[in-house]
Parts: sequence; structure tokens; C-alpha cells
Amino acid sequence: MTRTWRLTAATVAIAVVSPLLPDVQANAGATPPAVTEFVVERLHYSIAARIRPLLVFWLSRSGVGDAVVTRRTAPGEASYSLLIGSDPERAPRRINRWGYIQEEISGAEAHLIGLMTESQEETVEQAQENLKTQAAGRHPFKVIRATVSSDRASSLVTTMTAPEDYTFRELETVLRLAVRDDMGGRSRVLQLQPGTRPGLLTALADAMHDSSRSPIRYVYDGRLYELRQTRLRHIPDMRIGGESYGPAVAADFMISSTHDGTRTPFSMTYGTEGRFAQVPLKVSYQPRWWMQVELTIEEATDRSYLSDRTGR
Repeated sequence: MTRTWRLTAATVAIAVVSPLLPDVQANAGATPPAVTEFVVERLHYSIAARIRPLLVFWLSRSGVGDAVVTRRTAPGEASYSLLIGSDPERAPRRINRWGYIQEEISGAEAHLIGLMTESQEETVEQAQENLKTQAAGRHPFKVIRATVSSDRASSLVTTMTAPEDYTFRELETVLRLAVRDDMGGRSRVLQLQPGTRPGLLTALADAMHDSSRSPIRYVYDGRLYELRQTRLRHIPDMRIGGESYGPAVAADFMISSTHDGTRTPFSMTYGTEGRFAQVPLKVSYQPRWWMQVELTIEEATDRSYLSDRTGR
């Protein structure tokens, strides 16, 4: 891995951890607090998409967007985030669709924030109409904030209208708008059974550690879902673009809503040994009947180790 990517990982990790660091001057002369060591990894993926404008053929295009997964772990703590979206400079018709989700777990409590460009289109034609609406100056985002404890989940969902057509590269700007604006919204409170995971990313991390195919229940937006591994195939040496990622598993998954029975299938290939153990290498899913999306790993940083001094 190049030195540039190592520095990028450290920069990203410091940006995440630095708000937790106390003021050094304010603590001068005080008893040194405990030190917690965080392990941070950053994974970058390219996106290819297939669109089916008619029922008889598919149109494919690669490199239409990017995805970044960040994992931060420490004893008793973990944080997972996913940023994924199309790039209007490369996507057909300059489509701008993206989303971000972060799950932070500390002990028995978890906090989640998610945002996404709001779109409910069910056909290619509706997607094109939505592009016209956005060109007229309306840029809605759906914002989700949730807190999950061992037996209770509370979530608040709001719709925010951004002043510009922000892309995934302007995530920090949109997050600041989402945190600043208090627009009420729809709230849900849900009682949880023991063992319920606080989000999809945490449930996926557990699924890659456990290949027993037992269903994993998680909560999202005040609703319960089940993640189940339906099929797996072992690959002795996973190769992508001439690069070897070692032994891997190609698995099919099914997400089922316990609220309305909706089922969402997807497939994921992930490493099983060494540096790429439990690292997604390829992900494929079909969010609409007329669209398929595939993520393929491009680069992964070396692990970065950061020390966080806290007063705990």
C-alpha cells in the first residue's frame, strides 16, 4: 500500500477521534487519564451500475460512483460508517444519489445517524422526472437519528431541503446542516429483545464473523429486521483485477422486515484470513427492479493505531 493512503487513513481517523480528546492545557498538572487504543481501517470501493430501461435488455456502466467504509474499534467500543453514492460527473444523466450511515457503539448503548438523498422512484421515467425537480432547486434529504440501548430504540426521522445539489463529496456540509436544523419530524420508540443489533452495519460485521446462518435481528428507523445468510461458497484465492485477496467466502444474504414482510436479497464476497478477514471485497444488490449496483474493492489502507486519552 502506498504511503499516501496510510496518511489518508490516519487523517480520517484523527478527524473522527479528535472531538473526544480533552484540552491538553486544561488538564496540565492533572492525573493522566486512561489511554484507549483505537484501530482504524478505511476501505474504498468503485461502483458499477446496470439500468434496464426496457424489459428485454440491460445497459451497463462502470465507475459511476464510489463507496467508503470506515471501521474504528477499541475494547468495548466500535464505530462503522458507510458513505456511498453516484458521481454526477460520471453517472448517466448526471444522477446524484447518495447516502451515509454511521453506527457508534459504546458498551450497551449505540448512536446512529444517517442521511440520504430522498427519492422514491419506481421506474426510470420517475427518476428522470425527479432530476427535473432537483434542477428546479429542490434538494431533499432524509435524516435519521437514533439511540439504541439494550432493550429500547428511539429514532427521529426528518426531511431537510438543502440549498444546493450537494454530492457525497460534501458530506461534512450536509451533516452540519442536518445537526443544526431542528425540524421536528416523525419519532418512533421500540422495545427490543436481548441480542438485537443496533444497525445493519453491526449486523453485517457479526454475520461475517459467524457463518452458522442463524438470523441476526437488528433495528433501523424504529423497525425490526432480520439478516440471514442463505448460501455460501468458499473461494481458495479471491482475485480482483489481478490482485490476490486470499481465501474468501461468496455469500447470499436476505434482509426481511418483521414489520411488513419486505425481503431484500443481496450478495457479498468477503475475506476469511489474514489482512482481509471479514473485509467485504464485492457487494451486489438490486435496489429497484430496473437497477443493479455492484461495489468492488479498489484500495484498503493499512490499519492505523490511535491513542485516545479519556477520563474513564
